[in-house]
Amino acid sequence: MLGIMGIVAAFAVLIGGALCDGDPLTSLISATATIIVFGGTFAALLTQFGFGHIMIAAKGLKWLMKPPKTDMAAFVEKIGGWANVARSQGTLALENELPGVTDEFQKMGLQLIIDNTPVAEMLPIMGALSTNAGREQEIPGEVWEAAGGYLPTIGVMGAVLGLIHVMLRLDHPEELGAGVATAFVATIYGVGAANLIFLPLGTRLSSVAEALERERNIVIQGFLLLAEGKPGIAIRQSLQSLLPKAHGKEKAASGADGEPAGSLAGEAA
Repeated sequence: MLGIMGIVAAFAVLIGGALCDGDPLTSLISATATIIVFGGTFAALLTQFGFGHIMIAAKGLKWLMKPPKTDMAAFVEKIGGWANVARSQGTLALENELPGVTDEFQKMGLQLIIDNTPVAEMLPIMGALSTNAGREQEIPGEVWEAAGGYLPTIGVMGAVLGLIHVMLRLDHPEELGAGVATAFVATIYGVGAANLIFLPLGTRLSSVAEALERERNIVIQGFLLLAEGKPGIAIRQSLQSLLPKAHGKEKAASGADGEPAGSLAGEAA
């Protein structure tokens, strides 16, 4: 939600700056600059990434409103319980737990445990799944950061094209001032959109992807310990040491009032 507020604040800054100087809002509106700057940036992204990646990047914008949430403290408690069940009743008894697992990555790990997959085979399988998931989650950040890199240059190109148009109309001096102002609107679009929206947006989405990767690494470590037959208390202690300190504090509070801790990705977003 803070990401949305930041974007709104960026627009407010630009509009407020124009109003403070007494300029009409229409001075910031140019259909030609919009077509050149944003159309040109889209074309560059299409060449670099392809339409499929652009659509993934667009879908990634929902992370600003509702970031992915994985309750890692709850997972630590849950896998500790699974370990106790596996040691007392065997791994097949964990089949009853599968319907209650909503996270697909965790469900795959639990299925591997039920199938008695050796530790040596489990690591590459879950590692490959994590890599594939991580690659798709990195795409939104990469696309929007790339857009932030293209926008300023294309904005300058739009300004130059506008100045060329002005030079061709030097026989109409009364139009020169408005023509030059319109030409530089393209620069405002390019530099403003890149530095106030697209670059911060790309960095933020990349941080969410990194947090999700850290969560998956903790999940993998937990299932490896479970496959090794470690007792539940040992698994809990090992995984809790991998959680950020804030999660450790929340875990202690959870034991007192029953409220679950948050997620790494939720904090990043």
